[in-house]
Amino acid sequence: MYIDGGITIQNFLKEDLIDEMIITVFPIVLGGGIPLFSDLPKALEFELVESKVFVDQLVQQHFRRNRKTNKTKDDIK
Repeated sequence: MYIDGGITIQNFLKEDLIDEMIITVFPIVLGGGIPLFSDLPKALEFELVESKVFVDQLVQQHFRRNRKTNKTKDDIK
């Protein structure tokens, strides 16, 4: 399933329903907007699967959820 939109992504993350994420970074600062991530009840650990660069400037990163660890937010700091 494809999930998009700041609030929708935040709600799915809070319920720990996301197994993979593909995040594409554009080198343009627009300012404002809705944050992609917000505070979560617990830390969710993801592993980098792949990173690609397109047209020498767009970076796309593919992450997969690591459910083997049970770290708290304090363990990550």
